[in-house]
Amino acid sequence: MKKINKLSIASLLMSLSLAFFVFINTAVPCHAANEPIDQLHDSVNLIIDILRRNDPGEQWVTKKEEIVKIVKSRFASDELAQRVLALNWRARTGQEKEQFISLFSQVLETTYINRLKSYSDEEVTFKKQIVNNDKAIVYSEIVKNNQEIPIVYRVKDDKGQWLIYDIIIEGVSLVQNYRQQFDQIIKNEGYDGLVRRMEEKIQENKQNDIETHE
Repeated sequence: MKKINKLSIASLLMSLSLAFFVFINTAVPCHAANEPIDQLHDSVNLIIDILRRNDPGEQWVTKKEEIVKIVKSRFASDELAQRVLALNWRARTGQEKEQFISLFSQVLETTYINRLKSYSDEEVTFKKQIVNNDKAIVYSEIVKNNQEIPIVYRVKDDKGQWLIYDIIIEGVSLVQNYRQQFDQIIKNEGYDGLVRRMEEKIQENKQNDIETHE
């Protein structure tokens, strides 16, 4: 599977991917509590607090586990997976759907989380939100190397928690990008081929992580 070049610019945001909030000092306009923009902001701050901890005896794996927990709590994994597979989702059995949700989450996690180790002082600002019943769009911006990078979150209300189901970076949608890749793989190799490719990608990422920390 090809890398998502523009999306990988904001590793932080995928981490919150799972796959993607980091490298930031945050700013956010004032809103009522529990609004989408505030919940995203709070999750980002939790991740930053973890990254800034300077305990010489603490290993990266400990921080990573905490970050993954926050990220998973902020993403609508089921809807994200369904939107990525699109029409191919309908043809899947219940077991296949559960397997895909798990594999896709692992692909995002193993691809992006470790990039959070490169924490620096890029700044992200939450600009505004547009709420429409149980769906909302949150607009933000990351300043990196004097370049302004627009980040848009699509979120849904799940019992008072606003969960991310898509991230758009410089006009590139996480969902659409992966959908195009996966559609092509399914056409060429079938759904089983996609599962195999995802499993291989996860193992490749894990091996790269091991080699990086040796």
